[in-house]
Amino acid sequence: MNKRLIAFLSVLSLFLSTLLIQANAAVKAGAICKNVGITTVWSGKTFTCTKFGKKLAWLETSNKLSSTKLTIPNSILSSPSLFSDLEKCKIVDGDPELTNMTAGFPIPAGRVDLVKGAKILIVGVDFPDKVGGDKNPRDLNEYYTSSIEKFWSAQSTKPVKFDWKWMPEWVRMPNNIKSYGLGGDFFTGKWDDKAYFQFTRDVIAEIDFKVNFEGVNFLFIVLPPTIKKDEVGVFIVHTQGVYETREGKILNLIIAGSDQASYRDTWIHEFGHGLGLTDIRDTQDPGAQKSDGMYFDIMNNPNIPELLVWHRFLLGLLEDSQVHCVTDSKSSTHWISPVEKKTNLLKGVVIPLSSTEAVIIESRRPTGMSNSCEYYGAVVYSLDSKIPYRRSPVKVINILKNGQSVRTQGYEITVLESGDFGDVVKVEKV
Repeated sequence: MNKRLIAFLSVLSLFLSTLLIQANAAVKAGAICKNVGITTVWSGKTFTCTKFGKKLAWLETSNKLSSTKLTIPNSILSSPSLFSDLEKCKIVDGDPELTNMTAGFPIPAGRVDLVKGAKILIVGVDFPDKVGGDKNPRDLNEYYTSSIEKFWSAQSTKPVKFDWKWMPEWVRMPNNIKSYGLGGDFFTGKWDDKAYFQFTRDVIAEIDFKVNFEGVNFLFIVLPPTIKKDEVGVFIVHTQGVYETREGKILNLIIAGSDQASYRDTWIHEFGHGLGLTDIRDTQDPGAQKSDGMYFDIMNNPNIPELLVWHRFLLGLLEDSQVHCVTDSKSSTHWISPVEKKTNLLKGVVIPLSSTEAVIIESRRPTGMSNSCEYYGAVVYSLDSKIPYRRSPVKVINILKNGQSVRTQGYEITVLESGDFGDVVKVEKV
């Protein structure tokens, strides 16, 4: 073996041993590393040695949830440890009249926690004069329930649980459909909400001795697809009632009636109320609802349905490390991954202004469930939880592209870098 080959093998051996040491040592986000740009895998997660100011530290850049490898931005980032105290960013709800849904912390008691698990009973109900037909309730409605699970699972970094329990056959009510008073148009206000709540109690009375309601935290009542508006006029979600069963109370209800029952997005949106989210659009006039300054999120409209980072944070669907809480006056730099990407990288920056107000920054790309090429970039929006129900507590301030900035509420927010990896933003007190 010649001297050149021996020298080469010696260098190669030293190089490989260095990599093996780094790959086999315990690695965690924020721990010190030695060589910028080096990537290693530990416990199924990928870490990249990144420069934070004058310090080199491991940054988690992907994990087993990530479907694609992310490009790494070049900017020097502020240390995540400076923004890890999230308590001041848990903006409280400031609307005293809204008790069953919320725009701020905490989620009201009784709402469904997807991380702990949704246990949903679906009951198909028909009538002597309006029968279910040849298909059972599951065959007719599983498309909608699977759409709910697919959408809400996609919004969460943490694993979520869905337990669907179906009544196998239609439950026949004793009276004809119109006798229950479920007709009338919601959008003109010509419907009787109390009739729907009493109808639910009548349904429970019919099945309570046949069904085990133990652990059920959401009840769906589905109706024959041939019903007309004068028979059932509203697709209703109810989160202010208490429905008693032999095994306990149910606090969340959906009655899938009217022509709205054929809209997948209606099911997904109304399910969000059962999680505790309020509408984030102007709903003062049910027949002429409008975006009211916010056009993202399924709780506003189905066109750009991916949830705001604020709603993901509020529902506990993000890891703590995915939110930066900026509370001091020093300028800081943050790499925000697009909300649409399935990753545990940083998802948003929250700047608290008071206990009920904040400015929030997130990154949007025309991927995932939001394919609009018009509304992408670093989205800067305001949260004011004092804004009353039926008006939007969140409003878009600006959508920034690379190099653009905006001043709002005493802060200047600038996009330093932009790409498939998301947006690097600088936050300065001004």
